[in-house]
Amino acid sequence: MPNTQKILRSAPAGFTLCLLFATLFAAMGRTAHAQAVKDAGQSNTSPTPLNDATGQATIAAFKEFTQYPPESRPLHTANWDLLHPWSTDTPSLPMIPRSSMRQIESLRAAGVPEEEAWQSVALPASLPRYQFVMNKTILAGTQDELQAQLTVASNQGAALPLRIHVTQAEVIGDSDFGSPNLGRVPFSCTSDATVCTFRWKAPSAQKQFWGTLELVVTATVEGMAGDFVIRQPFFSSPMVAGRFTGQFDERLENGSLVIDAGVQVQKRMACFVSANLFSIDKNVPTHHAERRMIVDPSMKTISLNFFGKVFRDQGHEGAFRLQDLKGQCENLAYPPEWFLDSASHQAELQKFQSVPPTTQEPSRIYFEFNNLTYTTRRYANGVFSDQPWQSPESARKLEMFKKAAAELNNPEMDARKRQLQAQQPK
Repeated sequence: MPNTQKILRSAPAGFTLCLLFATLFAAMGRTAHAQAVKDAGQSNTSPTPLNDATGQATIAAFKEFTQYPPESRPLHTANWDLLHPWSTDTPSLPMIPRSSMRQIESLRAAGVPEEEAWQSVALPASLPRYQFVMNKTILAGTQDELQAQLTVASNQGAALPLRIHVTQAEVIGDSDFGSPNLGRVPFSCTSDATVCTFRWKAPSAQKQFWGTLELVVTATVEGMAGDFVIRQPFFSSPMVAGRFTGQFDERLENGSLVIDAGVQVQKRMACFVSANLFSIDKNVPTHHAERRMIVDPSMKTISLNFFGKVFRDQGHEGAFRLQDLKGQCENLAYPPEWFLDSASHQAELQKFQSVPPTTQEPSRIYFEFNNLTYTTRRYANGVFSDQPWQSPESARKLEMFKKAAAELNNPEMDARKRQLQAQQPK
């Protein structure tokens, strides 16, 4: 970008501002448009073209994005991560021979960097691949159980799974606690030895069962020499920040549906509380609600807002089902206000970071896992508001974008830009 940098150094302040806004328009337009395409869903809205980075197109994309509040967005079947809040995709990975793992671990212990250790060990040209199908990758509470189903396939693309024989299965604890061995994991395999299922839940709420844990399986594969080490990470939060009680109330407020979910909170924390809403009549998702907030033991309910314009734009009416209630909280060694408003607490955070805590702990703690659902009464589509979301911050940004777009469209500014570009050496 040398020519652009020269132009910025030699250009008048107003022209520099416009160049910077042009860059902002292009980046922000792509981001807002990508979400606007998802939010359009089955509605009649027409998002601006993705490759149109003009000022007017970016303003249109910004308006599309901000017509719904950040805490209450349209939800569609394509939003896999939001529809499966306790899971992540688990990829197919190569199986590493245990002999090779021993060499790598020996190099690590000798202080060899991770990447260099892997490059120093010769691996077989063709390795079988394994995959765990997980019922979830986050456990919350001591009654929440992990179920991991293992299959192994040839790297040559064979359709049939390979026969496996598991010799050992165990869980290894978080590195913050010294990666302790947390014991053996019970498992069972199908009669043809092609699928093995492992089950584990935290025996207690002790800290050693908290954090990013690893299911480590040692197995042999029929027709292959030696044994292999297989690893699958997951997160465990045996102690919980709170729980949802199963008590709910609903109301219409300013043309939106608000559902109050009963809670019991253990301690004051910064949390992300989320839930999904489904149309019972259509059997499709409608909203994802998420709040960024401080919870404390005095709270009896948490209010979740399902924005009215989403109902109107998508044509949703009838009864609705609340589900997928989740609370993810930050395990902080400083006040939660600093986390939620870091801009106002920069000095405090910098002072804290200069003398960090001597002990390390996992960064997350969850509300207890639940399968709670709540069915609302029936609503006509017309009771919901069709007004777009408004906020002082979004209005300020919109005016800023409009001003920059007007400057960018100024013919004198365009001529000055071409003149400066012509002055640059080829």
